[in-house]
Amino acid sequence: MRKKSLILLVICILMSFQTLYASTSTYERTEDNLQIWDNINVNSRVKNAVLKTPKVDEKEKIYDFANLFSDTEEENLYKSAKEFIQDNNMDIVIVTIDENNKYSAMEYADDFYDYNYFGIGSTHDGLIMLIDMDNRKVWISTTGKAILMYNDSRIDNILDVVQDKLINKKYYLAALNFIDYSDRYAKNGIPSGNSNMKIDDNGNYVKKGSLEFNSISDVVYFVVGITFIPTIVTIILIIIGVCSHRNVKKEVFAKPYLKRGSINITLSKDRFVRTYTNRTRISSSSNYGGGSSTHSGSSGTSHGGGGRSF
Repeated sequence: MRKKSLILLVICILMSFQTLYASTSTYERTEDNLQIWDNINVNSRVKNAVLKTPKVDEKEKIYDFANLFSDTEEENLYKSAKEFIQDNNMDIVIVTIDENNKYSAMEYADDFYDYNYFGIGSTHDGLIMLIDMDNRKVWISTTGKAILMYNDSRIDNILDVVQDKLINKKYYLAALNFIDYSDRYAKNGIPSGNSNMKIDDNGNYVKKGSLEFNSISDVVYFVVGITFIPTIVTIILIIIGVCSHRNVKKEVFAKPYLKRGSINITLSKDRFVRTYTNRTRISSSSNYGGGSSTHSGSSGTSHGGGGRSF
């Protein structure tokens, strides 16, 4: 009887572990099967970065490798992340690590996002927050249209809140605030500082109206256009000018060029009285102005964002 009870107890324990909300599972990458986006240009540097990046199930969104959250907290964060994605059509990811095998928190966050199948749409719109317990750093990385949505000012404001919670070891609240503030800003729309900017087809943060080259042929056509067309127009104008030019007989004296009574010289004096100087103070606006600082990850993908120590 005791033996049966013990077996039942073990089975119940095993079943309880299976139902736990776990999101630390990783999958094997190989040099022949990197499991990354097809549009990433793979070279030796990229391959090395990919192999050092955990392969995860992109649907889980919360990856607590440092074990900072309870199972209930992790599930609540997952639900909040899914609501954010559904409401804002952008991806959101949270990662915690206790060992960083890369150069920096920024590099780890960029690679984790780029080398897993995160992001909405062709420009992989979304953002990720990494809590790096190894280096005591927090980093937020934005991709695609999230670069427009979260300019430097908004990133700093989110980090202000998150950093305070991390310093006080309130890791769950830090993660929850990250999702909450990201959602608030997304609902406020693109900040004024990015109103003249856009994300091009390659995910780059560029000024509206700027030229886009999607292939080598586009570059060739552009160079031909700016080089040869103006040259041809200039030659035509020179030919027209030469053909229409008529020689004018030169005069030896200036008299033929003067009109009688057209010159009247008078004496004039200027008297200096005083001078006035007006000074106007230029004030800076804090209405979330300014654009987004960007950098390129090891994959070649453009990212915005920022980070802090805690």
